[in-house]
Amino acid sequence: MALTLIVCRLFSGMAAEKVFPDLAQPEETEAPSTFTTYRASLATEAILGGQGTGLNCSIPKLMEKIAFRPADDGSAISLRFRQACVMHDLCYRHGYATYGYTQADCDSQLQQSAYRLCRQINRQGNSQDPLSAYAACEHEAKEVLLGVTLGGAGSFHSRRSSTWFEYDPQPGRADDYIVGRAIPQETVSDPGRDFGVRTFYFRRNTVKMRVLATPPESSRVDALPFPGVLVVTPPIVMERPSGEDAALPPLVSLARNSYSDTSVHLIPFAIARQETSQRPGHALSFPGCAQDVCSQDADASINKLAVIDNQPVLVSLTHRGVLSSNKTTVKIEQNAFMPGGGRKPMTDYALNGPSTSVHNQYRFLSHDMLFERDDVGHITHALVFARGVEVSADGRQFMRDDRGENYATRVAVARQRLGNGHTGEIQRFFLNAAETDEPLSSIRLGKAQGTALLGLTWSAADLRRIENGKPANHPPLVKIWRLPPDGARPNPAPQTLSVPVPVPNGYISLPPIIARLSTQDAPLMILTRVAPDRWQSENTRPTAVITDTLAIDFVITSLLTEADGKNRFAHSYQLRCEISLDKQLQSPEASSLRQRAYRIRYGRYNPTLEAQNPAWQLNVVKSDLARRWRMSQPIVSERQLADGPVMALTMIFNGFPAMSFQALLKAESGQLRYFPADTLPRFINSCSLKALANDQ
Repeated sequence: MALTLIVCRLFSGMAAEKVFPDLAQPEETEAPSTFTTYRASLATEAILGGQGTGLNCSIPKLMEKIAFRPADDGSAISLRFRQACVMHDLCYRHGYATYGYTQADCDSQLQQSAYRLCRQINRQGNSQDPLSAYAACEHEAKEVLLGVTLGGAGSFHSRRSSTWFEYDPQPGRADDYIVGRAIPQETVSDPGRDFGVRTFYFRRNTVKMRVLATPPESSRVDALPFPGVLVVTPPIVMERPSGEDAALPPLVSLARNSYSDTSVHLIPFAIARQETSQRPGHALSFPGCAQDVCSQDADASINKLAVIDNQPVLVSLTHRGVLSSNKTTVKIEQNAFMPGGGRKPMTDYALNGPSTSVHNQYRFLSHDMLFERDDVGHITHALVFARGVEVSADGRQFMRDDRGENYATRVAVARQRLGNGHTGEIQRFFLNAAETDEPLSSIRLGKAQGTALLGLTWSAADLRRIENGKPANHPPLVKIWRLPPDGARPNPAPQTLSVPVPVPNGYISLPPIIARLSTQDAPLMILTRVAPDRWQSENTRPTAVITDTLAIDFVITSLLTEADGKNRFAHSYQLRCEISLDKQLQSPEASSLRQRAYRIRYGRYNPTLEAQNPAWQLNVVKSDLARRWRMSQPIVSERQLADGPVMALTMIFNGFPAMSFQALLKAESGQLRYFPADTLPRFINSCSLKALANDQ
């Protein structure tokens, strides 16, 4: 048996060396990226990516035993390289639709991330030379890629099944992609015709903005170079401080120079209305910002921007367990941007206190750091997660657990109050949250009901069916862990709810959105489904039948909190918008898409060719439209119209935002009603709203 294991390990090692390319070893020792989420509007509480199938390393158990040497500390390789695997999972499911990543891009990123992680974990000898200290890490990174490739064979989601979810905090490999953002209504000069949504096209280190409005603004705008030759990073939507710092626009980007430099630069996205002789428009600019004001040397891989004590603050999670340092701690750092009275130091919070070490610091980097908000939306706490870390019985410290045997079913959490002078105001606890429940999101419940952590998942039986390429038999599940507002330790066991959708499948492929509106107290869950049509049969293979219609279904449901603290879904509605693909193809906004299709099919384009071969007769063009709708970005926001606030549901059409649309809903007497508007494009045949009877 021992001889067999030795032979298998030798064979797998040789295979990994032969199959996968060598890495150009970076000289620095920074950690790999941790996934994040980008708020697309101020109304957005959370975006539940991952398609409900969890985040983990898909290395088969048998291969893990026979191909990998046991670690000195007894930990599983799936735990040690979990951070790299999580990003790889998200890349496989969402990378193509969001950033244009190919399977080769995802695999290459996994190999590089595993290499960086190996150097975080292993401190071999006393050498301080990064080029020689971790010579074995390149080989181990190849073995990790081999294991994940074999375990996850066939699981890459290409254009047929990839869906939109922004997860990459530093999309340096991405080129030629578009994101949408809803700006605050107080910054909209013409709320009647302006959707309040801006799209940003990133290509070759430049940015081009489009305003979604009726009638549309001119798209003939110049692309602007991204400032400072930094890694082009999409903007986030943030609350604006009042007073002196209110000059900061609502859209800002946190950009790094490279993986080798953890300093962070604040890039404001300034949007100004312009009056021209033809028609009014908007222009994007990047106003200059002094290096000592808009830059922070954070020394961290996880960075978030927050408004704390009425000033923009960079909140970072630093582990400092790298080659150049003997410190063994994990702490939350706060650094203020652009303070009114000059830059002043802010309090740092060590997760185990100032004098107690944290072991296996890298395990705190596999999940995004989350923010907790109060009733009015102000950020109050940071939530940090780690697997393979134990919590003492009294909750006073994180305990060393080298083997981390419960990492797949339990997660340790640190809840730290932000701002100055809150040392000692930290909670440490664990939750019974499996890897299949991740990623976790923080949401506000009803007024004075506190905060909850929420995960999207499937039942064990349905998860097995989905992993085998079969449809689920039951609706997806939501797991909820309430965080008591009084600071008490939460119940580690979640409450599980079935998501109230009309059919089990299709509603969480596009990430559901949790939103809060000014018109109601309870949070809303909005699920989006591009309804099956004859372009795709049940086995996901395209048919030869020409069809004209496609439907986009939105399910809107309220998450209520009862007096006993239990949650339930109620007041559920379905909005269906039917799209004519023929009309969409013939619309003026589709001209560039049509030309692209002809060049792909015939190698050229001219009007005569199109007249002889009408686009609406080409199945491949309609199939492309249908797939792009499935890869589109949904945005939930709030608009202020003359009749009062309305909920806006926007679909940013993938790759060609001029063909996006927005539907409006209005709350009246505790009920939703569809708010007809003349802003829908002509290819939308109709939109209709109906109440669902499956409240729970």
